[in-house]
Amino acid sequence: MTIRTSFEQDAAAVFKAMTNPEFLVDRNLALGEISAEYEVSEDKNSTTLTAVREVRRDLPGVLGKLFDPINVMDMIENWQAEGDGWKGEWSLQIREQPVTVTGQFELVPSDTGCTYSVSHRVKARMPFVSGQIEKYVRTQTARGATDELEYLRKYLD
Repeated sequence: MTIRTSFEQDAAAVFKAMTNPEFLVDRNLALGEISAEYEVSEDKNSTTLTAVREVRRDLPGVLGKLFDPINVMDMIENWQAEGDGWKGEWSLQIREQPVTVTGQFELVPSDTGCTYSVSHRVKARMPFVSGQIEKYVRTQTARGATDELEYLRKYLD
């Protein structure tokens, strides 16, 4: 699954916000997360974000019986400078759950500003309910990414 959006701002302005730990914490809390912490490390051509995010989710049906609705997620984003934009990979592990989300992202200049795209792949390792878990996490991840990008758009405007 890939989500793509365009911004009127240039790629450098969007990158600056998307790698700003104070903005990211504010965004996550404004979108209803219980807590969020970010660390950023940079070198010449790369930026790495490491995050710990705590969320509450309303789990449907059988998933609500199997899992705690409050989860802690460990996330890593590795941004690599490429020309006037950035590319990278990200991963998210839900603590004490058999679920991993991975993907790639790209932030590139466009004629009207820039375009950001992010892909998501979900892998659950639990007999009999892996498909249900993957479908639920995929839906939540897409909804979360869309909400985060809309929050970023409002912040940049």
